[in-house]
Amino acid sequence: MGRRRSPDRAVAAEERFRLLRVQRFSSDTEKALWHGRSRNTRVAKVLVYMAAIRMPDRPGLPLTANPNVTCKGAEQQFFSASGENQAAHLLPGQILIDNTYPWLFLQGEPARLLQNEFAYVDPIHANYNAADRLAERNGMVDAFASACRAVLTGTGEPERDVSNAYHRAWVPGALAAIAAAENELRTEPLPPPLVYGTGPEDYGMILNLEERSQAMNDEEIWDSFEQLSMLDYYRAAFDETPREIEPRSVIAALNALVN
Repeated sequence: MGRRRSPDRAVAAEERFRLLRVQRFSSDTEKALWHGRSRNTRVAKVLVYMAAIRMPDRPGLPLTANPNVTCKGAEQQFFSASGENQAAHLLPGQILIDNTYPWLFLQGEPARLLQNEFAYVDPIHANYNAADRLAERNGMVDAFASACRAVLTGTGEPERDVSNAYHRAWVPGALAAIAAAENELRTEPLPPPLVYGTGPEDYGMILNLEERSQAMNDEEIWDSFEQLSMLDYYRAAFDETPREIEPRSVIAALNALVN
């Protein structure tokens, strides 16, 4: 795969400094939750852009009555990571509307901002990106495309259609993808579960600590274990709903895009 291009050099420089130069003092748990919540926020923002694309009399390419919405691998990113880190995209993939980039259905600043959404990345350990890819190939990209199409073809108030697409298409589809990814990982070698003593002399003690530690020293087993843990945190990220899909937020965002 060739080097992915950055659509906006100014934003790329800002993102590189914010995420690569500014040291984060957070645990892996917080990072995984942040990554999952950031993905949900970016999805919500794109759904608002879908509502803008379906608006009548907007500048840009015309939208067909029954658009075909697909999601493929990412093509652009603001920067790359180094060392053990990888630049993990926040969105599950690149949305296409009738095989056309979605920002071409808009013009000016809204088009630029929508294109940028698909380039945002998070510089995190490679296992986060591996967990992302597992979920994506197990249905997360399809959930993203389905949610976008639901907004584009919706006939209700845009704020209602955005909320419905998020809650009825994106959330259940993404959660199903995470569960399927976990099932796939569980077919790989994993550390044995902790065994605790139950007798009067060993009650509460870990009885297989040495066996578990030896398994953890195997790099492949550790990677699978860590990716499984990250998927669980990605699921937990859905406990928090992005404010971007609140009705007032959707209306305000649309007004800013079309006025």
